[in-house]
Amino acid sequence: MTLVGAAVTPLSGQTWAAAISAFETLTKRPMPIRRCYDGVPPSSVSASQLRYDVGVRRSIYSIKPTMSTPLSTLRALATDIIAKGALCDVIIYHEPVDNMSGDAFISLYRRSAPPFRAVGVKVGVCFTNYSCNLPYSDARSALRNYWPDQGVVDFIAIDEYPIGEITSTADAAPMDARTRRVCQFADARGIPLGLAEYGMDSNWDVTKSDRWMRSVTDWSRARAGLGHPLRWAAYFHSNVGGNYRLTHPEHLDAYGDTAQLLT
Repeated sequence: MTLVGAAVTPLSGQTWAAAISAFETLTKRPMPIRRCYDGVPPSSVSASQLRYDVGVRRSIYSIKPTMSTPLSTLRALATDIIAKGALCDVIIYHEPVDNMSGDAFISLYRRSAPPFRAVGVKVGVCFTNYSCNLPYSDARSALRNYWPDQGVVDFIAIDEYPIGEITSTADAAPMDARTRRVCQFADARGIPLGLAEYGMDSNWDVTKSDRWMRSVTDWSRARAGLGHPLRWAAYFHSNVGGNYRLTHPEHLDAYGDTAQLLT
C-alpha cells in the first residue's frame, strides 16, 4: 500500500489547520500523509510542523540542520517524536545538490541522522529526480556524489516536476521513463523509494498535464506489482515556485485516481 497525500501551504490569512482541512474538502478524501517542512530544526513536536499531524496522519518531515545545529536539539526532537506518538519519516536537508557540495551533504547527513535512527525514527534523503539522472561524471550527480552510503539511509525520496517539457508540440516523458535510474539504484540496495513532491502548474496544457499525472499512478502501480511499492506519494498543492494547486477538475480527478488506486 502507498500512502497518498500532499504538501499544502496556507492562502493569505489562512491557518495551517484550515489549509489542511480545505485540501481534504477539495479532494473529498482524508489526507493520510502530509509533506511538511521546517527550516531550523525545533527541539519539540509542539514547535514543529508535526503538531498538525500527530494522531491524525503520517508526516514526510523535512528539516534543514547545519553542522552547527546542536546534537542535543536533534536528540530532543527525536525523543519527543517517539514520546508524542508522531508518525513521521524525517528527511535531512531536501534537494541538497543546489545548496552544498556532495562531501558537505554527506557529512551533514551522517551527523544529523543518528539521533533519529537511534530511537527508531526513519531517516532518508530527498533528491530532485533531475539530479539523480545527471551523469556520474557530474559533480552534481546525487546518486554518485551525495549518497551517504547504505546502512544509514532508511528511504530514498525524489521530487519531480516536468518543468519546461509540456509545450504545444510535446508531452512530458512519463514517470516510468524518467525514474529508471533512481528506481534501479533503490531496488538494488533494497531501500524503499518515495515520491516526496510532484506537481503540475495550472498554466500548463491541462490535457497533457492530466496525462502526465496519470503516468505517475501507472508507474506507482507497476512498481507495486514488482514488489516495490512507493513508500508514499505527496502532491505539491502550493503556489510556491509556480501555481501547482489542484485548480482544474482534470487534475483533481487524476489525484483522486492516484489516491484510490494506490491505497
